[in-house]
Amino acid sequence: MAKTYMDRGDLVPDKVTIAMVRDRLSEDDAQDGFLLDGFPRNVPQAEILRDMLKDWGQALDLVLELVVDDDEVVRRLAGRRTCSQCGRIWHVEFDDKQDDLCDACGGSLFQRDDDKEETIRHRLEVYQEQTAPLVAYYADEGILVGVDATGPVEEVTQRAMEAIRPFMG
Repeated sequence: MAKTYMDRGDLVPDKVTIAMVRDRLSEDDAQDGFLLDGFPRNVPQAEILRDMLKDWGQALDLVLELVVDDDEVVRRLAGRRTCSQCGRIWHVEFDDKQDDLCDACGGSLFQRDDDKEETIRHRLEVYQEQTAPLVAYYADEGILVGVDATGPVEEVTQRAMEAIRPFMG
């Protein structure tokens, strides 16, 4: 059900997303800690998450904001290609792909609907309307840390790890 919304570039409805998160966080392996990626996506979800965690005697330690401009987001996502046979993901720029074949298995590469520029730009508009207010919400909570997410993966990873290190046990 969630994939249908994502393929259109829309966000998955709160009811569906919250049920998935609640189920996942109730699993045994999440009891000693967890990392959420892409959730919450709006302030009402953040409030439900806060209340859910409070009921379980937990709270968020940190919210990491990866800061990157829209054109960079489009460049990164629109360049992705997926192998039709093995599912491996390639990038037309970062992997120096000169053809439309998978170097791993020889399958043909294709661009997923949610990686097309018009879909990405729509998602960015939805982000500005619904998700961007979370920055202020978590800043007010005192748990927001922003990290510059431009540059090579290794550099962004290093900056992110440095930002979360003080919060690790």
